[in-house]
Amino acid sequence: MAILHDEEYYRNRIPEPDLGALQNFLRFVWNPDRRQVLGRSGKEWALLGFFYVCFLSILGSLFALQMWISIDYASKLDRPFFLYAGLMPRSYFGSSFPLFRQLEFGSPGIGFKPNILLPTTSPIIWVNNSSSNARPKRYVEALNDFLQEYNKSQENYKTAVECNDAAPNRSDMRPCFFDIESLGVCGKPPYGYTNPLQPCILIKFNKRFDWVPIYYNKSSHLPENMPSALHDAVRSSNKYQIWLWCDGANNVDKEHVGEIEYLPSPGFPVQYFPFLGQPDYLAPMVALRFKNITPFRLVTVECSLWALNINKEAQSALDFQIILGEP
Repeated sequence: MAILHDEEYYRNRIPEPDLGALQNFLRFVWNPDRRQVLGRSGKEWALLGFFYVCFLSILGSLFALQMWISIDYASKLDRPFFLYAGLMPRSYFGSSFPLFRQLEFGSPGIGFKPNILLPTTSPIIWVNNSSSNARPKRYVEALNDFLQEYNKSQENYKTAVECNDAAPNRSDMRPCFFDIESLGVCGKPPYGYTNPLQPCILIKFNKRFDWVPIYYNKSSHLPENMPSALHDAVRSSNKYQIWLWCDGANNVDKEHVGEIEYLPSPGFPVQYFPFLGQPDYLAPMVALRFKNITPFRLVTVECSLWALNINKEAQSALDFQIILGEP
């Protein structure tokens, strides 16, 4: 049975004459006889455009919905896996776009140095001359590299402001100058990694955009779960800071962690907050000096931050392990 078509159908299927490579290409771009652009008529382009608009709209809506669900779930976590809470600093699309709102985590993050990658999955500081992976020199070099930026800040001291321990009342938004000399022996080589072996661990406050601490002072109502030694330190101090406390993770670790010296003090001064993206900003640090940790024993250390606007149910902010052998 023959299929009949109109004259337009047969006319469109008549082969075009060969005009040469250039003329064929120009005819493909615009064919005035058939009124086609890139081989399609206006009606065909309209139908094709309508299809892709619908397709991409549905695809984009599904992606936006998935992102909204994921961000909404992450924003409700008490202790998220992301310690760098400042990775998404603010909403650049206004409050009317909940998909892009700032994530409010339960606790700001802290990190520790030296954090050398070892053939283990745990964050272990392992000091032992008998192993090439654990020689003290590696940790000294890692701290030297980390503190290079702070040493450069001392050379460019004029770009920062010298802040004191008084209550914060600053109008100058230049960053506070962090003097690594305040870290004492933990601010210069060998950082306690030689005889006598009293290694230093630097605790660094991670940048979190526009976060302002509400600090405890001697007149504050202190939480019941605050360690007694930290409780006494807050009551006897005139400092305005986010308090830091580190100890063994359990009773056995507490027995072997020994005395921990905090340099310059057990906390981060509030003058360093908020971080507003200042180009010369250097995050504050606290040095932990382990003075008599039990050798040849793996000890887990937990560090927690204490402030009124830090989630009390997620106080533990950082943990690492340390084992000392022969220096």
